Amino acid sequence: MQFTTLMNVALLVTGSLGYANNCKGSSNSPSITDCQEAIRRIDEGSSYGDGAEFSVGNCYMVYATNGDGEHKVEGKTIRNTAQSILDSCGHHKGSYGTNNNCDSCHVTINYRAP
Repeated sequence: MQFTTLMNVALLVTGSLGYANNCKGSSNSPSITDCQEAIRRIDEGSSYGDGAEFSVGNCYMVYATNGDGEHKVEGKTIRNTAQSILDSCGHHKGSYGTNNNCDSCHVTINYRAP
């Protein structure tokens, strides 16, 4: 009985994880200053759709849905997600899900050549 309960919980958790957050990216790291400026430029009161880009200098920042449609999201969600990447990922790069009822929707921060 305990095994069945554990399996059911594992399946429930696995099915509701959504986007798999990661701290992967280029072998180069973007400038934290450029990334912080990119975050500041996001209008919290606006809605953004697939492909909205907020890059500054060598910090590439984008909201993407991986082909799952427009999935508009508030700027505040993008800002908070981007800040989580900067706070949690040691080299200031990665992709985190936006948790907006879209399993493939995410914010990516990475290095780009200026």
